[in-house]
Amino acid sequence: MCGRFTLIAEMDYIAELFEVVGAMNISDDYSLPAVQMPARFNIAPSQPVLIIKNQIDVVQKLKNTANMQLAQWGFIADWMKQPPRSLIINARSETALVKPMFRGAIEQNRCIIPASGWYEWKTIRGVKQPFYMSRDMSKTNNSLLAFAGVHSRFMAADGSEIDTIAIMTKPAVGMLKQVHGRMPCLLPQDNFKHWLDGWNVRGRNALELIDDAEVENLKIHAVTRDVGNSRIDRDYFIDEIELEETVIKKPEPKAQLSLF
Repeated sequence: MCGRFTLIAEMDYIAELFEVVGAMNISDDYSLPAVQMPARFNIAPSQPVLIIKNQIDVVQKLKNTANMQLAQWGFIADWMKQPPRSLIINARSETALVKPMFRGAIEQNRCIIPASGWYEWKTIRGVKQPFYMSRDMSKTNNSLLAFAGVHSRFMAADGSEIDTIAIMTKPAVGMLKQVHGRMPCLLPQDNFKHWLDGWNVRGRNALELIDDAEVENLKIHAVTRDVGNSRIDRDYFIDEIELEETVIKKPEPKAQLSLF
C-alpha cells in the first residue's frame, strides 16, 4: 500500500512538468487560481494533497486540459450518501474496474498525485522500520514521481462538497518487494495526458499506462522512525540513517537491492 509520502518540489516546477494550464491566466476575463502547497515531508491519510486532473466544467478552450488543486486523501464515491466507516486511501489496480467503489472513477475521474517519494515499513527483528523510496538522481533529471490516482466529488447531506482521492496500488516489483508487498502505480511522463483523458481513454486501457520500468530509477534507504507520527512534519525525515546490525548493500549492475 501507500500510506505516507512527500512532496517537496516548487509549484512552478510541478505546473511545468504536468503542463498545468490552470496555474496561469488564460485571458483577461477568465483565469483559474494558482494553487500553493508548502513542502511536505510527511503527508498522511485524511490530509490535503496536491492532485493533477483534467478540467471538465470550464470554458470550452480549457476543457480536457490539466489543472492542479487540493483534495482530501481518503476516497468517497460520488454516489455514496455518507463517508465510509474506514478511510479508503488506496485503490487496487487489479480490481478497480469491477469494484463499485472505484469503477466509475477509473473510467472518467482519474488523477495524478505528484510525489517526491514515499515511505513503507518493514518489520526487522520485531521493530517496524520505515524506508524511503525516491528518485535516484544519478539516473534521471526528473525529481518527481507521478502516482496514478482516482478522484471523486462527494456531496454531503448539508449540501457541502469535498474533493477526495485514492492512490492506485499494485503488487511490488523489483527491489521494492524487499520492503513491502505493494507499491503505488507509477506513470511515466509520456503517459500523463493519456491517464488524465477520461473522455477518450477507457479504464482498462488507462491501466496499461502504468509502467514498472519507473522502478529502475528509484533508490531506497532507511529513515528515522519519527516519520511514524503523522502529526510531525520535519525535513530530516527523508535523511538516510544506518541500521544497527543490518547491512544495506548497494545494488550491483543488473542485480536487485539487498536490504537485509
